Amino acid sequence: MTTSCCSRTNGETLVFTCAGAAYCGQVANRAGVQLMEQGAGTLFCIAAVAAGIAEKVDRIRQAATRVAIDGCEDRCVLKTLEKAGLTAEVHVVLTEMGIEKKPARPNMISDGKSVVDAVKAQLGLRSISSGCCG
Repeated sequence: MTTSCCSRTNGETLVFTCAGAAYCGQVANRAGVQLMEQGAGTLFCIAAVAAGIAEKVDRIRQAATRVAIDGCEDRCVLKTLEKAGLTAEVHVVLTEMGIEKKPARPNMISDGKSVVDAVKAQLGLRSISSGCCG
């Protein structure tokens, strides 16, 4: 599915991130915040899904696009959505992108940009460097 940040006719895009203790979890969460700040979606609480909060799960079911950003191969975000009977139209796993769980030389800015760009590419949006609608 291709959407545009300039004219969304397909409904809401919700972004769910890992926020684990490892570096890759923190990069995943940072990327989710950046996507929200850039208007690519609304950051949403994966813990609310795990807790089964009915009104939150109903909103998620109605969303046109769900983005799952997992830090590692455990895929906790995707599994939490699936356990609630939900799907993710866009899914990235940071360790599969070459971002290490515990890198010797962390670079949160560069790694976060890589994740944002990967998600935006799957959403059909422009890269972080060019901005949206600009």
